Amino acid sequence: MCHIMCSKMLCVTILLCSLSILLSPACSKDLEEPDPEPPTVVEPGGPDGNGYKPGDASGIEKDILIPVDSATASENQPGEGVENALDGNYTSIYHSLWDRSRFPEEPVVIEFYFDDDIEYIDYMLYHPRKDGGTNGHILSGEILTKSQGEDYEKLTSFAFANSSATKRIIFPEGFQDPVAVKMVVTEGTNGFVSASQFEFFQMNSQAADFEDVFTDHSFSELRDGVSRADLEAIDNLFIRNMAVAIYDGDYEEERVGVYDTYPEPSVISDLNKTGRMGSYDNMTGIHVKWGEQLVVFVDEVEADMYLRVVNHYEGYGGQDFVLNPGANRITSPANGLVYLIYHSDNDHQARVNIASGSLNGYFDISRHTNEDWVSMITEASYGFFDLKGEKAHITFTTDELRQYVTDAVRLVEVYDSIVTLQQELMGLYKYDRVPRGRLYYRANTRDGVYMHATGNATEYAPGTLERIANHESLRSDAIWGPAHETGHIHQTRPGLMWVGMTEVTVNIYSQHVQTTFGNPSRLQTENIDGYASRYEKGFNEIIAEGIPHNAHGDVFVKLIPFWQLQLYYSKVHGRDEFYKDVHEQVRLNPDPADDGMCQLEFVKVVCDVAGEDLTGFFEAWGFLSPIDQDISDYGTRRMTITEEQVSELKDYIAERPYGNPSGMLQYITDSTVDLYRSGDRVKTGTGRREGNNFTMEGWENVVVFEVYSDDDLLYVSTEYSFTVPSLPEEVEVFAMGANGTRHRISL
Repeated sequence: MCHIMCSKMLCVTILLCSLSILLSPACSKDLEEPDPEPPTVVEPGGPDGNGYKPGDASGIEKDILIPVDSATASENQPGEGVENALDGNYTSIYHSLWDRSRFPEEPVVIEFYFDDDIEYIDYMLYHPRKDGGTNGHILSGEILTKSQGEDYEKLTSFAFANSSATKRIIFPEGFQDPVAVKMVVTEGTNGFVSASQFEFFQMNSQAADFEDVFTDHSFSELRDGVSRADLEAIDNLFIRNMAVAIYDGDYEEERVGVYDTYPEPSVISDLNKTGRMGSYDNMTGIHVKWGEQLVVFVDEVEADMYLRVVNHYEGYGGQDFVLNPGANRITSPANGLVYLIYHSDNDHQARVNIASGSLNGYFDISRHTNEDWVSMITEASYGFFDLKGEKAHITFTTDELRQYVTDAVRLVEVYDSIVTLQQELMGLYKYDRVPRGRLYYRANTRDGVYMHATGNATEYAPGTLERIANHESLRSDAIWGPAHETGHIHQTRPGLMWVGMTEVTVNIYSQHVQTTFGNPSRLQTENIDGYASRYEKGFNEIIAEGIPHNAHGDVFVKLIPFWQLQLYYSKVHGRDEFYKDVHEQVRLNPDPADDGMCQLEFVKVVCDVAGEDLTGFFEAWGFLSPIDQDISDYGTRRMTITEEQVSELKDYIAERPYGNPSGMLQYITDSTVDLYRSGDRVKTGTGRREGNNFTMEGWENVVVFEVYSDDDLLYVSTEYSFTVPSLPEEVEVFAMGANGTRHRISL
């Protein structure tokens, strides 16, 4: 049989010898480690007697990968059978039938069979798909085991987080004389079941051999009384070399770290109804090359800890390796940076010593200065470099960081502020929901990338770093891009992200960040299609036209009413809790059944939080207009709101003791906030018309001018001189005050 103990890289090629689940014996165990060249034995103290150089790692034991002889699955999509999850190739997947009619009523059952000569198995790993998809992440089920001469017995039930992180199931006391393991899957993401790989292992027990040398299983501190002669007598070349370097003070302190647990990002995102924070909070600053032997010593851990080598030139993901207490040896599957994945609901710290690989370093705002930054980025050996803030984790290309960063501390502080401002607006601080992890900002070097948000990160082309890696330009005109992509992670869904809103409600957050940093509002300053601003475009193309809000195609126009609520309640009335409370109600309320109900539920929540009857505002903006229309939004879905649904909502609001807002909320803009705040009355003037051109003179404190024909609103202007493209001969013009007063203008 073709041993899956082969390296996961080489087996991709070797396993072409067989596409069946019964693997061929042509794959030799000699191919276990794809070393590019034989290891170099380095004596203690390094070749020149100074500094630490990792020695020969071959004496560090690995966990033993147990080959699967054969496997079956109760169902699979053609071409995506269970053999794809046993071939050592992490890019191929097993996938259940796309027709979900049988699942979950009929669980998906996968059985793994082993040779008679396997003595025991300590644990199995489930590697979810690594292609960025989420369909089929295994969420719950049970594991049954069958030993020689025995029937299946239930080992355990399991419940996994909905994430791409590798999952481990331990067989207590070892699963002796294994014949088969049965995985019964009762729940998978979106009703599917998928896997990148399944693996089974025996643990190594090497740590016990050195308990009299080191103070703990991280092998990072020597016991009192241990002499240099004692260390030089150690047979294991790697450990001897490392121990002598520690004794001599030559061992780099950056190799040893105390790493925190973080909640599983998908668990927090489910609770907060958002996208996911990053998974790489535990950056190590270690750069490892493909095929290099990575030796890691781990002290006691509370939960499973995984090591991931990320080749940032290839993307976000990477292969996960479980780390057991004591010595671990891993053949690196990539040229990249090392991260530790350590997820738990409980706070815990684990001491880890990464004794091989080279030091790339990372910048930690809590420990480093700008002077540290200069030396770090100058000496970095890999093409990407990490910066760690309180709320943000940044991985940008090294060359661009060297070129554009003038103040690393301020740069990280700006990114931290972007995250903090948005999480405050969302009420995560008020309601004690702030995730402990960091939002992840990374460069993506692939063609066609500009800026976008993914499932676990926001990504930026290296060409954008000239602006967003310089703290001064980032604070000003470049702030929108990262704030916008951060907003995509924070969008609260589906209650604030129904169809048509993906590129709309995200900008509540980016507008908030942009204006808080003292930059002008895009809605106020961008003139487009002949209008003085986005506001004026929205006033005319939704309010004057009387169309449903979601029927409009301009995402910035559709943003206006969402931002007006922030201007009116927070800026005018000082109710900074407004959007915090709206978000919390969206999080607490059951998710509406469809997109139309999401929009109506939002209207209801806003009125409840405001304590005011805002039906007039929402009618003006088309939220309460019936609609039955396909809406394009990264795919197409039908948006339906009926007259009956609108009537039911209006009845609900009318039954509440809510008053009306004190002003014409539908016309507030960034530039008129002071008028709404002060309540200054309109000072009248004169007006004249020349064809389709209108000029208003002597007027003050006007928020908009409305142009009517009979009772039909034809045009709304935010300017004192304006041109209406097409008008009948007889029109009326009114000057509108912030308090709702209307002044007819004689022309």
